[in-house]
Amino acid sequence: MKTFIGTDEQIDVFTYAVRKNVILKYTSQLALILALLTLVPIGMSLIFAEYSLTLRYTLMELVLLSYGVALLRLPAPTHIQVNEVFSVIGLTFIFFPFLMCIPLMNDGLSFLDALFEATSGITTTGLSTLTTVEDKTRTFLFTRAWMQWYGGLGFVVFSVALLMRNNIAAKRLIESEPTSETLVTTTRTHARHVLYIYLFLTLIGIFVAWLLIGDFFAAITHILSAVSTGGFSMYNRNVSHIASPIGQYSIMLFCLLGAISLPLYYRIFHNGWKKTIFDIELRTLLISGCVASGALIFFAVNSGTMPWKKALICLPFLGFSAQTTTGFSNMELPLVDPASKLTLIFSMISGGSIGSTAGGIKMLRMLVLFRMIQFTIKRTSVPYHAVIYPRLTGKRLESDDIIRMLLVIMLFVILTLVSWMPFILYGYNPLDALFEVVSAIGTTGLSAGITRSDLEPVLKGILCFDMLAGRLEILALLVVLYPGTWFGKRGESL
Repeated sequence: MKTFIGTDEQIDVFTYAVRKNVILKYTSQLALILALLTLVPIGMSLIFAEYSLTLRYTLMELVLLSYGVALLRLPAPTHIQVNEVFSVIGLTFIFFPFLMCIPLMNDGLSFLDALFEATSGITTTGLSTLTTVEDKTRTFLFTRAWMQWYGGLGFVVFSVALLMRNNIAAKRLIESEPTSETLVTTTRTHARHVLYIYLFLTLIGIFVAWLLIGDFFAAITHILSAVSTGGFSMYNRNVSHIASPIGQYSIMLFCLLGAISLPLYYRIFHNGWKKTIFDIELRTLLISGCVASGALIFFAVNSGTMPWKKALICLPFLGFSAQTTTGFSNMELPLVDPASKLTLIFSMISGGSIGSTAGGIKMLRMLVLFRMIQFTIKRTSVPYHAVIYPRLTGKRLESDDIIRMLLVIMLFVILTLVSWMPFILYGYNPLDALFEVVSAIGTTGLSAGITRSDLEPVLKGILCFDMLAGRLEILALLVVLYPGTWFGKRGESL
């Protein structure tokens, strides 16, 4: 295949807007999937005899089915453009929270708070404006966790499809597959593997948590949020309500398992654990979580915030909660010292592994960034005529992949700074404001106390945008907002 190189004006000739039939076709298919997933909350509302919620979910079900069935017969395209893939993903994550407001408002939430809660759920963030959740219906509590569970699964499946265009990520995801498979077949195969792994982790997690916590409903809601690295809890005091530290850490174990690249589990099964257990992202994630935990313990003891025995028990949970971008908390974060907040900020923004349910920049991108810094420094000490290439774990880093990964990091930083300024203008403590913004963009859900019901509406809107942008890794959301995506010449109709 020939490579085209030209000016911006020449490139514009080969630029196409999305085709509306393609968008309608695939969003209608997703609507049918969401309609199927909505049957679960309907069933829960019937089990708990919360019939007003049954009616609201049924209305939502009818909306999804009407849209999906009406467009079901649209012909499938022979090919799909990248901007169309991003648009389908972005539109789904944007509009579904609006629809979820129908049932969530049944529990006394305002429209804006219901939208915030739904956005936080589908993006697996876990931030909440609610003062209390223990007065809510059991269907409401289950639905929040359920949204996070399928939001996390959906994002991983979408990520697998999109990352097939990135050589570094694709090699990590498909290296165990037969090379004769087509891209579509490989993507479907991985989506199936991810679903099996996700279901297995969820079922095992519920069983383990039930044994250690003793409350089956609490086990379900917490593990659905844990495996998806979501962080919604059914308790006002979050997991600190669970008296047993063993019970708390059993939940954190499955947060960590969800933050590990899900295809890695299949590679362990396929290739054996010796070849894959020391995966560089996995090692970096574990080391980062341990370093963050150690730093939190040191700062807490040094500042006198917490005695060292209590710190050893409580703070590793918090460190890994931030590193996995889960957002479960076993203590009051507004009381944490500034140095600990900075530690948590770095953990939240760096995040988990690519191909996992975790948010943040992701470990692989951070490794590429550090490798490029090291490579640039080393390049100054070699002869001018020498030809060397940056490598990671022995594999050459291609320039296109490096640019894509560094672009995502840059967009995360820019969005953080732009979102941070309005909070400062409203008079919030700069460190707490930065903590809240990073928590939203990293889809973590830990809060320094700023997110609440009476938070200024414009700031709630900014956090909603940040949660969506963070979950979609910013680029997909930018594609949806870019006018050229929707207006301009289009390719073949199908």
